[in-house]
Amino acid sequence: MTIENLNCFLILAEELSFTRASKKAHITQAALSRRISSLEAELGVQLFSRNRHTVFLTPTGHELFLQIRPVLEDYDNAICRVQNIAKGVVDVVRVGIGSYEQHLLSPVIQEFIRKHPISQIHFFQYKYRELVEEFNRRHLDLIVSSDQFFELLTGENLEYLLLHDHPWALVLNRKNPLAALDPVPIADLSTQNIITMNRSSLGVLSDLYKGRFTPSRADFVNSCDTKLLLVSANRGVGFVPEFMDLGAYPGIVTRGLSPHYRPRKFFAVFRKDSPNLCASMLAKELHSFYQHTLWMQEQPQ
Repeated sequence: MTIENLNCFLILAEELSFTRASKKAHITQAALSRRISSLEAELGVQLFSRNRHTVFLTPTGHELFLQIRPVLEDYDNAICRVQNIAKGVVDVVRVGIGSYEQHLLSPVIQEFIRKHPISQIHFFQYKYRELVEEFNRRHLDLIVSSDQFFELLTGENLEYLLLHDHPWALVLNRKNPLAALDPVPIADLSTQNIITMNRSSLGVLSDLYKGRFTPSRADFVNSCDTKLLLVSANRGVGFVPEFMDLGAYPGIVTRGLSPHYRPRKFFAVFRKDSPNLCASMLAKELHSFYQHTLWMQEQPQ
């Protein structure tokens, strides 16, 4: 089973067209067909169903597609890293962030790039579990993230630099009656529709906010921008980190909460044994910028 045959399978599975797949793979359709047939013969399974006009993945082919894609991505990344190190290219950094952290990077990144010219800098935004998984797979050199799912991080040489540990703010439309209060008693949120990125039932949300308030209604969103969109439309209220820049939403105001609500802290995480010095330099500059404004200096458990 060769990498070339697996790559051809992956391309055909994505394109579902021998014509498009052969062009993308830079081989003839006949050569592509031979590679797929060779792979099917070696595995002893049928990966594609074909007729005169259409190509379909079989259930077995679909499962192979799901399993082999991350393996080939890991392979390509490993080859790229080895080649870069051999060429002495160490000033390429891959940074992963979650839903909010671009606002933490914003005051620092321009000056960092000015002081440290970098050949390439790649930014990737993921949901938090996927962010941790990508870091574990060494697809990222640095993550700037909330501490959600940190228990899934693997490796013995990880450095955690605390960037922000303040209570979160309540965001609400300025026409909402609660906007007249600051801080807002958190118990008063029981009357509000909660705009949340936690896709759970009201029962689960009630457990999450237990001892603070009992939500009566909730709308689910999958991004910070859509949360702010609904809050701006006066659909409900939400929680955001204190460092958020809400200048693009003039209809929204932020208020403190009583008592404080702090579901997450934020860190820069990198591998101490990584040959990529840019990742550690950016993490340390972020930490230097924020360390004097920390609230309680708490570290991850």
